[in-house]
Amino acid sequence: MKRSQLTNPAPSAPDGPSASAERRYVSYFHELDAWTEYWDIYHPESRGHFYFGDGQEVRGLLTLLLPRDQCPAPFAAWTRLALQLDPDPASFEREVRVPEVASAVMEIDELLGRLFGTYFGDAVDGSVKVDYLEAMHRFATDILPPALERDARVAPDDPRKRTAGRHTLDGDLMWFAWAMQIEAAIAVVGADCEHPRRVLTLAAVASGCGANFAWRGHRRTRREYQPGLETEVLLRERGLRWSTDLAAAAGEVQALYRIRETGEE
Repeated sequence: MKRSQLTNPAPSAPDGPSASAERRYVSYFHELDAWTEYWDIYHPESRGHFYFGDGQEVRGLLTLLLPRDQCPAPFAAWTRLALQLDPDPASFEREVRVPEVASAVMEIDELLGRLFGTYFGDAVDGSVKVDYLEAMHRFATDILPPALERDARVAPDDPRKRTAGRHTLDGDLMWFAWAMQIEAAIAVVGADCEHPRRVLTLAAVASGCGANFAWRGHRRTRREYQPGLETEVLLRERGLRWSTDLAAAAGEVQALYRIRETGEE
């Protein structure tokens, strides 16, 4: 889908998104969560397929990729790469190209690509880049409208209740998990027709992670990132630059992970 086909285009920053664009952002992030963390509410037929399974018969794709009860080999390899303990990307690439893992990575990538196309359009379009980076910044800094409907559907004793009413990421490790999945997809298929969307998403994760840690104080981040307009403008500029530079986008996420772990820039 091309950007011109979308009915609610958002104006470029710094004017901020229109009300209709903001609703579109909310719909996008809601749908991401509806297939993953809140699958039991919105997509019970999936039985947690795009998450960690249903706790019974379905294992779930993320079980192969992300740490929960244990740390899967792909994520362990990514952390070693980010921490420069094993700077050769070949180790990470070998882990994600294991057939079962690669299949999981690409099935998740297909879902992400479908949702991106539905709510944003063509990642090659410059206006889409600005739009998506704005959406991610608002998600990262927790300034999207509340998720009232979802909050009402989550039981008071559900561990998810604390965050059910907001569209944001509170689990800081999830920024790096998202980046790892994108890098894994690129390692599996290379620069195919979906490459621009993957690089843009990685750039948005990099800028969003920096904003999230600065605004919400979840973890240490670059000293130059401080909550306020100056950092907001800086991250927008960098995000646009990273959106066409895979190495720089991946390098920024890995640098933020090192800062998270060591406190050193």
